[in-house]
Amino acid sequence: MKRVGCQEVSIETKLLSQVAKLFEAEHFDEAEVLCGEALTVAPESADAWYAKGMLYERRVALNDAKIAFGKSVLLDPNSGRNNFAYANVLARVDRVADAAEIIERLLVKEPDRADLRAVLSGLKLKLRDSMGAEIEARRAIDLDNSIPEAHLNLALVLCENSRIEEALVACEAAISVDNGFATAHFTSGNVHLALGHHTAAMEAYNKVLELEPEHAGALLNLGNIYRDHLDISTAGAYYERAAAAAPDSAAAHSNLGIVLKDQGNMVAALSEFQRAVALDPTIHQARSNLLFCLCFKTDADPKFVLKEHRKFNDLYAKPLLPASLRYPNEQDPNRHLRIGLISPDLRIHPGGHFFLPIVEGLDREKYEVHCYYNHIVRDEWTMRFERSADYFHQVAHWSDDQLVDRIKSDNIDILLEGAGHMSGNRLLAVAQRPAPVQVAWPLYPNTTGLTAIDYRVLDKHTALPSADEFCTEKIIRLPQTHFCYRPLERDVAPATVLPAKSNGYVTFGSFNNAIKLNNLTVETWARILITVPHSRLILKWLEFDKAGSSTILDRFEKLGVDPLRIERQGWAGDPYSPYQQIDICLDPILASGGTTTCDALWMGVPVITYAGESVFSRTGLMHMSNIGLPDLIATGGDQYVEIAGNLATDIQHLTNIRLGLRERMQQSPIMDEAAYCGHLDKEFRRIWRHWCET
Repeated sequence: MKRVGCQEVSIETKLLSQVAKLFEAEHFDEAEVLCGEALTVAPESADAWYAKGMLYERRVALNDAKIAFGKSVLLDPNSGRNNFAYANVLARVDRVADAAEIIERLLVKEPDRADLRAVLSGLKLKLRDSMGAEIEARRAIDLDNSIPEAHLNLALVLCENSRIEEALVACEAAISVDNGFATAHFTSGNVHLALGHHTAAMEAYNKVLELEPEHAGALLNLGNIYRDHLDISTAGAYYERAAAAAPDSAAAHSNLGIVLKDQGNMVAALSEFQRAVALDPTIHQARSNLLFCLCFKTDADPKFVLKEHRKFNDLYAKPLLPASLRYPNEQDPNRHLRIGLISPDLRIHPGGHFFLPIVEGLDREKYEVHCYYNHIVRDEWTMRFERSADYFHQVAHWSDDQLVDRIKSDNIDILLEGAGHMSGNRLLAVAQRPAPVQVAWPLYPNTTGLTAIDYRVLDKHTALPSADEFCTEKIIRLPQTHFCYRPLERDVAPATVLPAKSNGYVTFGSFNNAIKLNNLTVETWARILITVPHSRLILKWLEFDKAGSSTILDRFEKLGVDPLRIERQGWAGDPYSPYQQIDICLDPILASGGTTTCDALWMGVPVITYAGESVFSRTGLMHMSNIGLPDLIATGGDQYVEIAGNLATDIQHLTNIRLGLRERMQQSPIMDEAAYCGHLDKEFRRIWRHWCET
């Protein structure tokens, strides 16, 4: 020791003083060397171990930091600084309860420490102590209104409890304190999104990116907004940035896969979904997306596809099934029944065309209809669903537990699951069996795989006897059609003159999802274009009109078709007018159209379809059988080409078929809502009676 004035300064103190200066100057390597020297001189120095912990934490060596801070606390248990640092690193290594206990001990000594209460509120959030988190956040704010984290934690807990408007106020308070607080802007974006304020949400996320250009969450959510509004190219660009910023983000790869799927690139989409599942086996949405893609893989073994759907059940759904199932529902087979419908499609969307006849058409003397709408978009049809349903809930931001509790409290008797493994599904809520009878609706082209779902609705045309073998649910075979079509109320009539007569050539068309354009489909359509000289083909899907969609042209060109004969159109607000350009519609092979076929028939355009063995390949057969056009059903590729060629060259016959096609559609079982709801009533009663008896 040496004397300086009247004080003795230890070597340890000198070294730690130098460590502090070097740390502040960000000379971390030098600081670490001197810290080691200090511990050699004074191995029992709490200050030295604290400094060592700070250096470890800076290097994100969290376990080493935990040990170092732990030793500092052991050596000086009364140091608030050391305890706080120890609690912080414990929280970061998932020992949140231990961290909260330390902060609570510190608050016993210093109850008016607003910063400690703000930290404690965040820890209680992680511990799912919602009430405790809110109490501590409000105490912190009362003590000191200038701590942004306290306002943010309050916003988060309010969101958790669906108090969205209050959460927005708390977010604004956090931002007013610190406009550079990226997490507050991000949460504000999430809150605006929950409220349907898409523009404000985008502004918030863009502010996040100003502060943190590689913020994966903001990139992902911006991608989601653009995808929801059908700008998939922009959505894809954001997802690619998110995947680059967070290469281990399963959500980024899964969402990128969705865009690739929408663009028709199934191979790349499958790759992204497989990567997402590998990165995080717990993310069920990625596996759902993978299953959806498998439905379109024409060479996939049906037994393998079934096995993969069952795997989803075993991994995610089965563990959620309660050990004991007790329902308060009165076991009376003839009483008034409560029907629940979960769907993301209660809007102007393909699914909306088929759900509205059910919600509006079920006899209210027999049924009470509850809608659980799992999407953020609200349009004119959403409001129609809301008016038509007896009870309507927008549940996109509800947790699965909240949704399950609501369905149970509504005492739903028969629950209709309307999405399968498509986007916006709530399968993990359905997996908990909130209703005694649960039914999969047929928009998803395959089994759900869930043992918690009892039935799957199909019809006598689509479900061959062999279909039962590849379905985990019991199949309900309706006598005519498995869905009823409600067109949009648009003042657009079928073309009065055959387009071929005006153009001098026949125009084929398909407005189906790009993922349905498999190799067999493209090869067969190429043969048709070669068979019918001078004919044209119009393809319409999302952003087919964008430069990035030229791949489809390359595929036709390789098969001998001049790309100039293929016209690509992007998605338009008006789904009907483009059909006025079409003479004959072509149904994709092994992946039949649903809404697109109905739209075509509504617009007076006949559809040539290919009937395979699978349910997914027989929807067109159902349409053509019900509308009385069995001659347009092919059972092989050669026959498909022959039908198209004959119809294209016999203009008079084509004209005769088109005459009165809309009226024929209106009078067919596809649009007979009363008959359809009557068939549903019969089946609902049958399956309800079965539950009452068993």
